Amino acid sequence: CIMFEALFILTTIDAGTRIGRYLLQDLFGKIYKPFSKRNSWANIVFFSVLMSFTWGYLLYTGNVSTIWPMFGTANQMLAAIAFAIGTTIIIKMKKQKYAMITIIPMVAISIITITAAISNVFGNYLPKGEMLLAVLSIVLLVLLVIIIYESVKVWIRDLKNIKAANKDTVI
Repeated sequence: CIMFEALFILTTIDAGTRIGRYLLQDLFGKIYKPFSKRNSWANIVFFSVLMSFTWGYLLYTGNVSTIWPMFGTANQMLAAIAFAIGTTIIIKMKKQKYAMITIIPMVAISIITITAAISNVFGNYLPKGEMLLAVLSIVLLVLLVIIIYESVKVWIRDLKNIKAANKDTVI
């Protein structure tokens, strides 16, 4: 049981660090273009170190239970992002009649996760003075909303293109 718990925590931190690095690199890449180069070793090392120090700071200022609610929020946000990606793939494959299979759970998990994250920020982090956790949770929320928004834009564009292509097809 202890081995499972240790393995679970290590893989969670590993995945969180990697995903955090990707998100930070994308975010900072919008501000300063050279940061968006994913194959740059300097960027990989810089953002990995930045995320590692962030984890260290979070652990230094409290314990794992202080950041555990944010793990749950981040994990559910990944599920929403996965559903958005799945929907994009379904639409790009011109199988749009199946898109609701991924859209409905994406909407549900997004609403639940956004509600939980807001509850964490205002009911947990801010009352305890944990500003960094509050800010990180808000950043995750903003990134989720941006990803969902951009996904919906792609879906609308692709569905219009499919409709236009079908209209041009003569039978």
